[in-house]
Amino acid sequence: MSYLTVGALGISLIAGSPLYQQTGTGFVVAGEAARSCGQYIQAVKAEEAARPKDPVPGMRYTAVYVIFVGVTDGFLTGINYVDREHSQLGQLSDAHSRMEWLENYCKAHPSAEFIEALQYLRLELIKKGT
Repeated sequence: MSYLTVGALGISLIAGSPLYQQTGTGFVVAGEAARSCGQYIQAVKAEEAARPKDPVPGMRYTAVYVIFVGVTDGFLTGINYVDREHSQLGQLSDAHSRMEWLENYCKAHPSAEFIEALQYLRLELIKKGT
């Protein structure tokens, strides 16, 4: 799948999603962050199915998985911006390990909102000092 195809799929997925959604978090969650853990697990399975036998390190193969990686990176960037006490979260981890942690959390909590998983990832990063 070409980068152009993945990009076009990503844009079409984003365009079809609600801009804002009130969730059980008590605050409004913008766009793709309002997806569920179950949807993330589906994205992980699709990503694994699309991966070749010898994947390129750091390469993503499905648009939906790219969205979840982007939401995760955006969440951490935003939370680092507002929480100056923990403004370096994620610096000692990589995207693969963070996405794997989220996968494990979401497998254990498939009905949870993805934003909830991100909040617990943040707490885990704080606990580990990363």
